[in-house]
Amino acid sequence: MEDNIELIVTSIKELTKKRRLVYINYEPAFALYAAELRKFGIKDGESVRKEAYDSLIDDVLSKRATVRAMALLKNKDYTRKGLEDKLRDGYYPDTCIDYALEYVTRFGYINDERFAENYVNFKAGNKPRRQIELKLKQKGVDADIISRICDEFYADNCDIELEQAKLFVERKHIDFANTDYKEIQKVKAALYRKGFSMDIINKALDSKGLFLDIIDN
Repeated sequence: MEDNIELIVTSIKELTKKRRLVYINYEPAFALYAAELRKFGIKDGESVRKEAYDSLIDDVLSKRATVRAMALLKNKDYTRKGLEDKLRDGYYPDTCIDYALEYVTRFGYINDERFAENYVNFKAGNKPRRQIELKLKQKGVDADIISRICDEFYADNCDIELEQAKLFVERKHIDFANTDYKEIQKVKAALYRKGFSMDIINKALDSKGLFLDIIDN
């Protein structure tokens, strides 16, 4: 926070039996244990001394955010955005979140490129490329990273999507001898909603003798 702004505690709300959420100037600022409120002299309706605030940020919350980030990463891999969101859910101030993210990035604990590679390798067996790209985008991975990782993977595994689409068609139990145009359009729409490209969809139908037969009719 800026040095010239007076920091007034406008509310203290209970999060858990031991943790409290402190509001500064009507905005949620940070969460502390009840004992820490007393230690740093934080009371509802009173000003927070700059020295106490700086000590909280530098000596307590930045370190705590880093420890929390490391604990989260022990259980699963995160993108930078995903980890940032988790820390924000814990009511850590932006300064502390930035400190924690810088630490785990510097030591290689988070790496969005590595995350994308692992995600594609793990999910490509049962999800189409378009769906994977959307999920990675939602997780905060940069579009250039997503495009490059997917291009490299699918260049080496060019038939993986086609096999998925063909399996989907098989599971529809279509009566190949009596299929009409309307039925094919329904299958194509279902495949498209799953995330398959039109090129893959047409190849999958063609492999079953459906696509060309419908055109000929």
